[in-house]
Amino acid sequence: MQPVNTKSLLTFIFSQMEKLDKGEITNETACAQAKLASQANNVLNYELKRTIVQIKMQEIGATHDATEIRLREIESKPLNDENFPKLINQPINL
Repeated sequence: MQPVNTKSLLTFIFSQMEKLDKGEITNETACAQAKLASQANNVLNYELKRTIVQIKMQEIGATHDATEIRLREIESKPLNDENFPKLINQPINL
């Protein structure tokens, strides 16, 4: 798997547009790949927004002489029942 950034994602999309224009790929293939590119873009946006939140949290902590404010790290936790509330109406502690 290759690392993805905005430039490589745009390069891939433009390459697929050219292939579609030349008839090298079908509309269905292009549509499926566009959906996957959209999902990759969503992940890149998530990472950007998460970084902005972390920076703002550091700024708030520094200006209010507060203890360190931490953003819960969910990516490193395994997906199992222990990480999710047992009941739908149970509050989630962040």
